[in-house]
Formats: sequence, structure tokens, C-alpha cells
Amino acid sequence: MSLPEKSQRGSPYAQELISHLMPDCTTHRAARGERLDLQVNGQGMCYLILEGTIAIYRRSDDMMLSTARSPSVFGLANLTDIYFNDYIKTVSPCLIGTLTADRVNEIIKEKALWGLLSQQLMFVYSRLYNNVMPQGAPTAYEMIRQQLVKLMEEDESYRLSVTAERYIREKTQLSRSGVMRILADLKTGGFIEMEEGRLIKINKLPARY
Repeated sequence: MSLPEKSQRGSPYAQELISHLMPDCTTHRAARGERLDLQVNGQGMCYLILEGTIAIYRRSDDMMLSTARSPSVFGLANLTDIYFNDYIKTVSPCLIGTLTADRVNEIIKEKALWGLLSQQLMFVYSRLYNNVMPQGAPTAYEMIRQQLVKLMEEDESYRLSVTAERYIREKTQLSRSGVMRILADLKTGGFIEMEEGRLIKINKLPARY
């Protein structure tokens, strides 16, 4: 995955890696909402996100882990025999390059790209650890507060296409009623501005609820 500090800002190594993989990939235009599995018929797949924004989901519970925009590379963890069987979904129209993990492995060997690959994987691991892994046991409000900040950092076109409630629930799996109640309180208190459920602006979020 490509998961930076600001959720859309991709890995500084992704574009260079893509330049080596592009000649061997098959590209296609994907509409918003298209799902791409990281494992197809038992074979690991790699996806080059050349244009657009995607979200990555954990298959076991369909939780959204993060979003990433182009340029990004997904599926590199499947270069080993230990498959990560999550999936990605386009949240905007995308241009995507596809090739098998086996072919990526061959290209890495042929071009001696182990250093570049390790830098990309360490970047991914660092962001996964800092942005996705749970930090202690946050309250429901703390989780909502964190996700509102992340939603505000998303591309405006994506932010205005998804309701804040849906974005938060996909990333936290909190109850709909609980999320709606806290969002309503924040809006009434003037802490956030929303239109038809879409987050327009954060004025100032209280540290505690």
C-alpha cells in the first residue's frame, strides 16, 4: 500500500518503480467503484495507480484502511508466497496498470531493483504502522475526530462525493447512530460545517466530547 502522512500524498519511490513496470503492464480505465482483488485465481496481482484515487479494504471485515492517489503501487507484498488477500476499490475514475506479482518479481530480478523495492516497502510499512495500527484504545469520539481530519485531507472531489458518516464508518466500523449523533452535535456546536452529509469545513474540533 501507499499510505503517507497526508493520505493522498504517495510514496516518493512509487513513480520510479512504476517507470520500470509500465512496459509490462496492461492498462485500463476504471470507473468509480470498481473493485480489484490482490489475489485472482490464487495468483498475486500488482496494480499501478497511474491516475485517480483508490481505497484499500481489509477483506476479513471490509474495513477501509486508507486511501491513496496516483502514483501508487499495490500488491508488492505478494512477491512472496504469503499472500495479502485484501482488495482495492476506485473512489474516482482511474487509469490502472495490471500485472502479475510473478512478473513483477522477474522484473525486480532482471533490473536489480531490490534497493528501490525495499525503500517502497519500508515507506508502506512506516505509514501502515503510524496511520492504521490502533494507538491504545481510543474512544468513539477520538476515532471520529481523527477520521474527520483525514477526510478533510482527502482530494476535494472525493471528499464532496462521500458522506462523512459513511467515510467514518467504513474506517472505524462504529455504529451509524453513534456516528450520526456525534456529527450532529459537532455541526450544531459550529465545530464543523456540513452540507447534505458532506464535510465542507472543520472550524475547530474539541479535544474531548
